[in-house]
Amino acid sequence: MPTLRLTDAAIKKLKTPESGRIEYWDSHTPGLGLRVSSSSVRSWVLMTRALKNGAWKQQRVTLGNYPALSLAEARTKAAEAKAAAKIGEDPAAATREEKRVMVDDSRNTYASVRTEFLTKHRGRQNRRPAASTLREMERVLGSDDFKEWEGRPLAKITRREVLDVLDKIIERGAEVAANRTLAYLRLMFKWALHRDIMREDVTSGIKKPGAERSRDRVLSPDEIRLIWRATGDANQFNLIVRLLLLTGQRLNEVAGMRWSESDPEGPLWALPAARAKNHREHAIPLSPPVVAILEGRKAAQKAVATKERPQPPLVFTTTGKTPFSGFSKSKARLDRRMNKLLAQDHPDADPPPALAPWALHDLRRSVATRMAEDLRIAPHIIEAVLNHVSGSKAGVAGIYNRALHLDERREALEAWSRHLFAMVGEVEPDANVVAIRRAG
Repeated sequence: MPTLRLTDAAIKKLKTPESGRIEYWDSHTPGLGLRVSSSSVRSWVLMTRALKNGAWKQQRVTLGNYPALSLAEARTKAAEAKAAAKIGEDPAAATREEKRVMVDDSRNTYASVRTEFLTKHRGRQNRRPAASTLREMERVLGSDDFKEWEGRPLAKITRREVLDVLDKIIERGAEVAANRTLAYLRLMFKWALHRDIMREDVTSGIKKPGAERSRDRVLSPDEIRLIWRATGDANQFNLIVRLLLLTGQRLNEVAGMRWSESDPEGPLWALPAARAKNHREHAIPLSPPVVAILEGRKAAQKAVATKERPQPPLVFTTTGKTPFSGFSKSKARLDRRMNKLLAQDHPDADPPPALAPWALHDLRRSVATRMAEDLRIAPHIIEAVLNHVSGSKAGVAGIYNRALHLDERREALEAWSRHLFAMVGEVEPDANVVAIRRAG
């Protein structure tokens, strides 16, 4: 058991035994040694007196491997272990805790924590987020932007790495997407911190990286007419857009509509609380144009249904099991059709007119605004139509004002559908004809 003053230079010169192992003891730090094995593994050990079973006994503590644990770090850990032993504590406890943390970190990878988070996370009022929100969170947090993080311990991801990902998204010109990414990361990291998976939230204090357009876009009558013209083909996305215009409901609520929610006798669409963004049950009276769209959709599904693949429970679906998706690509195609129609309407314009940026959510805002400004529908009826809690239905007033206003909602939506059809230059389907066709 040779003793020498261990230095980095001296350690490099130590010979590896042909078999077994040899321990070199440090004259600078009594009890600290470097064990060199024939397999070339070098590990730090400490011999110290520790209290065990009521008696002071020699105890060997393994501190870590060299060079992962440097000479200076080994001396520091040795001093800490001896200090713990001196007051009767287990000198190996700190090393075992470090190993436990390493094991936990290796198990709690970004991918595994993401899966657990999406399964267990609860939001406002301790409720599970809507299914559509969870799908969006899964899409963002599982995107290629985090491909290099998948197998890494979440606790090892740094603030700098988070900023690098956000910078990369900003460089693509996706400023709103960068803000959403930060929001979802922050939710997950705070959740992981609360569950002792992380020791610090590295997203804390990071400001929104991108600018966002104010959500006040209201489509003009000309824009509404253009959207209606461009959605003439009865594909699923076009039908969803027309239903958004006719009902004023939220995109994911329309896209996820199930046949079981539709009451043909109402005619009424009963949106369950589990699918509503605000977790409130919502009854949407169906105007004749909406009934016509749904009956056309049902007929299209029945025409291709077989015994092996019966009609799906979802109104809009490409898989038969999940709601329609792919909105970004479908919206881009719709914009191209609208720009083409604009060019056709202004053949002599140079350059041709360009479509102003708009979002699908603008349809909901536009319906509400047109109902108020063009039809003078009362604000509390519009809020009831939209299942929107604010203004006259918020706070204490919302608790006591439980009136469904169902008749008023039906009148408002039917008046809106007539106004919309007049705006786009079409004749609205007759309610009696729709009723007869439904009964047959």
